Amino acid sequence: MKYPCPCCGYRTLDEKPPGTFDICDVCNWEDDNVQYDNPDFEGGANIPSLRQAQINFCKFGASDKSCLVRVRPPKPEESRDPNWKFLDEQ
Repeated sequence: MKYPCPCCGYRTLDEKPPGTFDICDVCNWEDDNVQYDNPDFEGGANIPSLRQAQINFCKFGASDKSCLVRVRPPKPEESRDPNWKFLDEQ
């Protein structure tokens, strides 16, 4: 069973977030419990905040522009969790 990435919502993580420090292959977000609990916190495991990373993913397909070379499209079995929402939709 795979769990949804907090940034992009695709089921790529091997453990249930938050705080697994797994890295999503689709958006390159590193699951960080500090940034999960405070989505506007910049720093820690990721340069942008979780909120900004979600905006970035919508704009150009990665949590941060520096990660573009490390991302890929989701596989069919990594569909977006239907219960997952962007922070601004919650």
